[in-house]
Amino acid sequence: MSYLRMICVCLLFSIYCSAQFFEPEGAQVNLYFPQLADGGPIGQQWRTSFIFFNPNSTSASDAMLYLYDNGGNPLSLDLGSGSNSTFAFSVPPQGTVIFRSTATSPSVVTGWAFADATLPLQATVLFRNSVNGVPVVELSAQATLPSSIYRSPASRQLGIAMANIYSQQSTSVRITAYDASGSQAGSATLPLGPNNHASFNLFQLIPGLPDNFSGSVKLSSVSRIDQFVAWTLNADSSGVLSSLPPGRLEWPISHWDRIWLVFNKVLNAAQGLQSSFGIDLTSSPPTLQILFDPVINAKGSSDRVTVYTALSELISDSPSELAFVIAHEFGHVIQGRRAGPGGTLVPYFPPVSPQFAGIETDADQTGLLLSLLAGYDPYAGAGALAKISMATGTAGLGAQGYIDYEFTAGQLGSDPHPSWGTRIDLMFQLLTSVCSNPQFSPTCQLYKSIVHPTFPGGEPLSTTAPSTANKSRSPTKAR
Repeated sequence: MSYLRMICVCLLFSIYCSAQFFEPEGAQVNLYFPQLADGGPIGQQWRTSFIFFNPNSTSASDAMLYLYDNGGNPLSLDLGSGSNSTFAFSVPPQGTVIFRSTATSPSVVTGWAFADATLPLQATVLFRNSVNGVPVVELSAQATLPSSIYRSPASRQLGIAMANIYSQQSTSVRITAYDASGSQAGSATLPLGPNNHASFNLFQLIPGLPDNFSGSVKLSSVSRIDQFVAWTLNADSSGVLSSLPPGRLEWPISHWDRIWLVFNKVLNAAQGLQSSFGIDLTSSPPTLQILFDPVINAKGSSDRVTVYTALSELISDSPSELAFVIAHEFGHVIQGRRAGPGGTLVPYFPPVSPQFAGIETDADQTGLLLSLLAGYDPYAGAGALAKISMATGTAGLGAQGYIDYEFTAGQLGSDPHPSWGTRIDLMFQLLTSVCSNPQFSPTCQLYKSIVHPTFPGGEPLSTTAPSTANKSRSPTKAR
């Protein structure tokens, strides 16, 4: 199958498999639940339910649910099929899986939970309180992500739950209350050991608040690089409980969780095309390595994709740009698995131009294909390359080549490593050549009408191919 036809298949798949491209808000592959409660005497009993929905219309999502007690140890609960602290499950395409605790403990057990999945899931946790066997209230909260700051409306009785996401280190969270005028009304610091959990009312930590206190609360990491998960519950002196909106600080985002989300979506897209690539990405998928060194880079080899968080930080305002970077590295994974004699890396796509045949332009085309198939905006490739160029000048995607292979330009015949501008230009040509084809222009127009409805008609993903007569190209080596 030619690269042109594969791009077109990708476009069609992205449009019509809308669950892959248009996911519910909050769908993630890492899902954190800052509170769970189970059991208690018959006069005040709690049950927790976890609901997982898979919005993808073609692929199942395999997942694991882990339960932890207040001390960070595995917590065994009966969620309907026997007592355990870990639960493996699979959510079919557009399917739902529900776990409900059986409330067998004579006293209330509290803790927190975490789930990881191979594809994004939308998850909700329900808390049902029953008195003498009669349900009296049920509260809900979406799964969340970590943050270094959390804000919430507050009363003196506000319920707060939080957990330390780190399994090997302690952290501390500062709780600061503000009155209705915005003035600080009190504060306290709560230490949390590895994977520890705490749940309390605001007045228990800040006892000096007046009975009629009404204001807000700020939860913040004492060490700003640490993150935690939190949830708040509105309460008043009469005992009425109600849910509150999420208060997690959205940006800076949790780079660890975003990298995992994008990686898993791109992996699923690559597995869907593995027969076209002529390789196996299912029985032995590449692993993900996340490094925290101060390096703006990413790497790909036949068995691993490495992403530095510094690169994620550079492009943190655009998941689609991160998707292109990771998908580009998947291009190197594919090249490595198609390696020729002596470990020579083998590009997959026919070159856009013989002058620019090579592993980097090949990986760019693969990145464009896979990021689009994974449900991300194809324009983001240009944004990612431009930001890396601006921030580093000479560093780039897969700098210094592979970590597992050695090669020279001569092995590939031609590997000029075009400049940033040329690489962007080649991707631009690829999009316009696809969308100017009458066979596929309706799909491009549909995509543009949904994602970029106010774009000019002559832009890529439209039916008119712009002139390239005045475009210059430079064979300058840049990586």
